[in-house]
Amino acid sequence: MAVRIRLQRHGKKRRPFYRLVAADSRSQRDGRFIERIGHYDPMTDPANIVIDAEKALKWLRTGAQPSDTAKDLMSKAGVWEQFINEKEGRPTPTPETESTPASEEGSASAEESAEEAN
Repeated sequence: MAVRIRLQRHGKKRRPFYRLVAADSRSQRDGRFIERIGHYDPMTDPANIVIDAEKALKWLRTGAQPSDTAKDLMSKAGVWEQFINEKEGRPTPTPETESTPASEEGSASAEESAEEAN
């Protein structure tokens, strides 16, 4: 059974809402699916993308192929990069909390103004 990660369309006319699902590639677009991974609402500004990273990574590890749009959404959510880094054996990048020179200048000027007030 070939599994695809793809979008299912829901919502009213001209008000689309999509679910990101893992489904058998032979099933219909809005038909039966195996597991719901997340959702995408393009009508909000900015578009609302919610993806359960654990479920998505589980399906990608087992060989599920994402559609082009699903791959783009996972890339925007950061899941695709996490999968590629894991696949290539690189550590997942963590955001570092380094102080920038601008913030150091701001704290230094605050100290100087406090000394001048005394």
